[in-house]
Amino acid sequence: MARRGVLGLVFAVASGVLLSACKPSKPPSSTYRFRMIVEVETPEGIKSGSGVLEAQGLRTNNLDTGGQGSRTKLEGEAVAVDIAPGKTLFALLRMAGGSSSDDNLSIMSMKAMDPAYKNDRKVSAQRIVSGDGITSPAEVRAADYPLLVTFADPADPTSVQRVDPANLAASFGPGVTLKRITVEVTKDPVTTGIEKRLGWLPKAYEILKGTGFKPEGIPVGNFVGLFSTELSR
Repeated sequence: MARRGVLGLVFAVASGVLLSACKPSKPPSSTYRFRMIVEVETPEGIKSGSGVLEAQGLRTNNLDTGGQGSRTKLEGEAVAVDIAPGKTLFALLRMAGGSSSDDNLSIMSMKAMDPAYKNDRKVSAQRIVSGDGITSPAEVRAADYPLLVTFADPADPTSVQRVDPANLAASFGPGVTLKRITVEVTKDPVTTGIEKRLGWLPKAYEILKGTGFKPEGIPVGNFVGLFSTELSR
């Protein structure tokens, strides 16, 4: 090969290496999907329900202090467990002990699957995506359970009742107990279709308007959002 050709080849390779080094690397993903499985012991055997949700950890900026924090984003819908004809348990999209919309099941899944979770939601989400030191499947602690409800009449949203996870028998009868709630990483699509169970859900705000709807222990500011992130938009 001629000297000019060799030099050209060397220059091309060197340029490619330089451009590759200068190109910013893609930040690790902080979005993952997880399946939540709710298992209930009944006199007829174990009844279960599951659903796939998508979680994302996001970085936030505090304009007052200049510091950074993190928050979560959740997509999906409540998980339903059919206990008996006309009696269904719903695990909603907010943690039972939560006080804000950010206390959603993204955090529940991080706490269960990421032993290194330290309130940094974005970093925790990135670890779950990478699989770095996580546990999947993992059992959810009782302290992190989602809000549980049922309906005396599934056709009537005002008949919603909170369910005590430690005393399902009070809502569903003798011999009914919550066995466990588990979460696991999955690539399956996000579950949809809860409006087929609760036909009133897409029009809930119109139905409840002016009724003075204030169920005990259940947030009503975004009632639909407790059941579905898609239908609450």
